[in-house]
Order: sequence, then C-alpha cells, then structure tokens
Amino acid sequence: MPHPNGGKGSWFNPKHSFTEAYVFVGDKGVNFRSTTDELIQARQGFARDGATPTIVVIGERNRHGSACKACWGFRVDCNQSRIGQCAEALDYTIKKPLFKLKIQLRVVL
Repeated sequence: MPHPNGGKGSWFNPKHSFTEAYVFVGDKGVNFRSTTDELIQARQGFARDGATPTIVVIGERNRHGSACKACWGFRVDCNQSRIGQCAEALDYTIKKPLFKLKIQLRVVL
C-alpha cells in the first residue's frame, strides 16, 4: 500500500509531530542510532505520488522504510516496512528549540 495509507502494529506515542520531525531532518538529513543501536540516516523524501512528504530511514546495510504523517508513531509504515526502531529513536533525537521549529513549520505548512 502506498503512503498515506496509515501505519499498523503497535504505537510508540511520539513526543513530536511528523511535521516537527520532518523539519528537524531538514534537507541535509540527520544521523542517529536506532533503538537496536544501528547507525541510521534519515532524509526528507516524497511518496511515489510526488506530493506526500516522507522521512526516509536508511540503515548501515539497507533502507528500512519511510514514514509519512499518516503512519508516524506506528512501528510498521504504510508500505508494511518495520520502522519503529528508527522512528522512535528519531523522535527521541529531536532537540531543536521549539521556537525555531515553529518558525520553520510555518514555511513547510
């Protein structure tokens, strides 16, 4: 199923919205460790429709999947890829001051 079809599986209760995470990742991407201690690179992307923003997560050996607004917070993304270990760690990594995020969110939205 293509984005934005909604995620599945358990939920990890993110502290940040998808939009905050997308802005945090930025156009240069960000590196962090997953909850399984794998080095992950997250980058901004788009679903196949070319219009739905996604966060693409790539591990040390393969692409784990991507999250859109509809599946952010689920451990399985819209395409049935298991991304919980990456999405939860990314959510925990976000440390930008909220006032900077709000300014950037206005540009994205």
